Amino acid sequence: MVANSESSIAKSKNFDRKVKKKVLRRSGEGPVIHCMLAPTRQHHLLLPTGVMAEVIDYRQPTPMDAAPPWMLGQIEWNQRQVPVFSFSSLINAEDVGDIPAKSKVLIIKSLGDRARVPYLGILLSELPRLLNVKESDLDETGDEKKSLGVYRRIKLGDQPAIVPDLDRLTHLVNHAAFGALPITQLN
Repeated sequence: MVANSESSIAKSKNFDRKVKKKVLRRSGEGPVIHCMLAPTRQHHLLLPTGVMAEVIDYRQPTPMDAAPPWMLGQIEWNQRQVPVFSFSSLINAEDVGDIPAKSKVLIIKSLGDRARVPYLGILLSELPRLLNVKESDLDETGDEKKSLGVYRRIKLGDQPAIVPDLDRLTHLVNHAAFGALPITQLN
């Protein structure tokens, strides 16, 4: 008798979980994603907070031989060499220019060959802002330029933003840091 009641309780809990999942799906409410809106010189990047490791004050990176103009060099962070790049310079195919004193570096976890480059540093113009985003909050605006490193251009309320292609960025930074870079921009 005890075994039957335990079995009923277990079945009841499984049933409750299944019903809750169906109710969530039917309600049309998507999950809330914890993100950050990270300002670069010309763009705002929308990134999930799960990829963020730390935001640090900008310091002059050690230059790298034969690096493209968007690759600033490497900095030491947590006893690792982290390549730092300018997202705006990469997608606009332009020089970085002067870097203001209040600039930051956003250290993110890379998605590619984590043993080779486990972290990437993105030059920011100021501190990122944390926010919660639902899919319904985003309007896709398109990317006529087919910019390298851009997954999607969106609008978040009135704020235009870019969802970066982190896999492609990891690949590009790996090649810029450790070998010949086959493609630096799309024409």
